[in-house]
Amino acid sequence: MKTLTDLRKNINNGKPSIGTWMQIPSPEIAEILSATKYYDWIVIDMEHGTFSRSDIASIIRAIEVNDSLPFVRLQKSNRTSVKNIIDFGFKGFILPMIESKNQLIEIKNELLYPPLGKRGVGFSRSNQYGINFEKAIKNKERPFLVGMIETKGGLDNINEILNTDFLDAIIIGPYDLSASLGVCGDFESIIFKEAYEFIKNKCFKKNINFGIHIVEPSNAKLEKSIKEGCKFIAYSIDSVILHSVKPTIN
Repeated sequence: MKTLTDLRKNINNGKPSIGTWMQIPSPEIAEILSATKYYDWIVIDMEHGTFSRSDIASIIRAIEVNDSLPFVRLQKSNRTSVKNIIDFGFKGFILPMIESKNQLIEIKNELLYPPLGKRGVGFSRSNQYGINFEKAIKNKERPFLVGMIETKGGLDNINEILNTDFLDAIIIGPYDLSASLGVCGDFESIIFKEAYEFIKNKCFKKNINFGIHIVEPSNAKLEKSIKEGCKFIAYSIDSVILHSVKPTIN
């Protein structure tokens, strides 16, 4: 069974970690994606996806059945968004629109049980409704924590954001970051490219894993990102993969 220890060890040994993104609340899609064995982790997107609380448990099971790790992108980087989904059993948390270290600290506290944090203690799916309660509360393996840099505020405060001891990776949200910089969707813009390089080099200096969300399913872009030093890469989205295949008739 794949674990977060395996994931961290592989990345630290220089092996890029590739996952993908889900927007459609379908256990079948989750099972197909995990069964391909291409993805270390699969992200349930609570920010832009169409998931309800009643969807999540079945989708997590479909991800785990084929040995991928269930991750989630929070709806917002705040306590309420964490508390709404913390007990489903996600292994990793991707935090949108990070602009300060304080945001990271607040969310980290909601992810960990006392005395390390402030997470509420109770029976839930994450501990099999009490069956593995003792094991869960004694587990010292912290969730995988990823901050998304998607705004000029995050760009400006990158040194503060990287000054943590519990951040596993930084990932660029290209559409939001480009929009914040006034060049929405123009990833060839000098403004966007300079921001990308700036964040990447800051992560390298702090020895924090760097990555990006490659929205278009392009192997050429994936290979380019790996050559540039990306170690945590989200490869496309279920919805985009579905509409990217276009029949052609001559």
